[in-house]
Amino acid sequence: MFLHHTMTDREILRSCEGCTSQHLRLVADRLRVRVDGMREIAEIARNGIDWYELREIYAGLDRIAEIADNKGE
Repeated sequence: MFLHHTMTDREILRSCEGCTSQHLRLVADRLRVRVDGMREIAEIARNGIDWYELREIYAGLDRIAEIADNKGE
């Protein structure tokens, strides 16, 4: 299995499907978590445009920081 730095996340995940390498499965699992986190951050950003209350904005920023601090756990 060859993973190239120019591959998109989707291409990497697709190429790792059914992979028997324990290392590549771990890479794919961690990448999947990161991709899900980025989707959640994008959703928070889209919804944040309509937030007017400081506590909503703070909660959204806090969640983004929580996602970004994920160290593969």
